[in-house]
Amino acid sequence: MSIWRHYLAALGFLTRLGPAVRDPDMAACVPCFPLVGATLGLVLAVPLALGLFGGHPLAGAFAYAVGNLALTRGLHLDGFADVADAWGSFTRGERFFAIMKDSRIGAFGGMAIAVALVGQTALGAELLGVGKVWLLAAAPVAGRALAVALMRCCRDLGRPGLGSLCLPGATRRATGFSVLLGLAALAAAGGLWAAAWGAALCGVVLWRLAALAREQGGINGDFLGAAIVAGELCALAGGLL
Repeated sequence: MSIWRHYLAALGFLTRLGPAVRDPDMAACVPCFPLVGATLGLVLAVPLALGLFGGHPLAGAFAYAVGNLALTRGLHLDGFADVADAWGSFTRGERFFAIMKDSRIGAFGGMAIAVALVGQTALGAELLGVGKVWLLAAAPVAGRALAVALMRCCRDLGRPGLGSLCLPGATRRATGFSVLLGLAALAAAGGLWAAAWGAALCGVVLWRLAALAREQGGINGDFLGAAIVAGELCALAGGLL
């Protein structure tokens, strides 16, 4: 029963698909992050699998990207843009995180949003064009598995905020479960090569984000959002490779 409660809390926190939970136990919700990704992925991909957009893969992929943005409230994409802005500033320490917290979007953040949305649409259209619709369902699982792996790598670097509340939940067991679920989703949707390429690309992103967090002396929720978006893109690209 507690697992179901944590799943619903994670679903409500990460997406619009679940009920809003007051003061959820964020650490206990972490193992459910990939399950939330699976739920979101199925909601986004099932209409495409049913032929809602007929023979128009570009239209279907655009709807997928917009649906992903709407159902997550832009939470992860905002983190992706914030990390890009701070990274592009070439600053360090507190100044880096001050830029990240600034509600105004900069040039690098704008470019990151464009890359994410265009990337999801373009890669998704290619996958739909060759009949690999279920890789679009697997991508959100991989993205959230990557976020859990990043938490595990940077558990000692938490900064004040929701992100730091999640870090203790990235135990060895939770991380192993998340990574295995992400790999299984990619392999089931696209085969072993899709899983291998997706894992390799996610590994590169994990290395770079963890290195950036250690260089700057901290990690927050924006880093986790960036990992989710980047992981989704890696999964889609891996399916094509």
